[in-house]
Amino acid sequence: MTRLDMINQCFCGESCEEILSSLEHLATQVQEKWVIDAITSMKSANPLGLKIFLRTIREGRSKNIEQCLETEYIAISNLIAGKISHNYYEGARAMLIDKDKKPKWVPSKLEDVTEEMVAKCFSRSFTEDDDWLPLQLPTKTRGTHVRASKL
Repeated sequence: MTRLDMINQCFCGESCEEILSSLEHLATQVQEKWVIDAITSMKSANPLGLKIFLRTIREGRSKNIEQCLETEYIAISNLIAGKISHNYYEGARAMLIDKDKKPKWVPSKLEDVTEEMVAKCFSRSFTEDDDWLPLQLPTKTRGTHVRASKL
């Protein structure tokens, strides 16, 4: 089995939990550093962030670039605003401020992240807050930027 086959087999899972399980199963069959590194990365990453990332990637397949940028902007704005959790700031604390590299994620496990929590990250409700404005991308007419349009 080629490395590409292994990657496709592991990362075709429907959820982060399935992907991690596939990687752990693969690690029992092959001695590949990238498999162990992937498992380690997933287990140390922000569980909510992993699920947001997976949803963004999967949904992005059927979107154009403007839609992808809008989706990412909404998700990161909600994360920075702390609407769902304070993991964004916890990660910064652990890596940049205290440098203990031991973030205390909430929730701390993939299985504790609900679909409702993930869905809230993609909610446009933040635009009702005066501190957060909708993403505006300039529109082009024959290579010239004309005006910004609300997405």
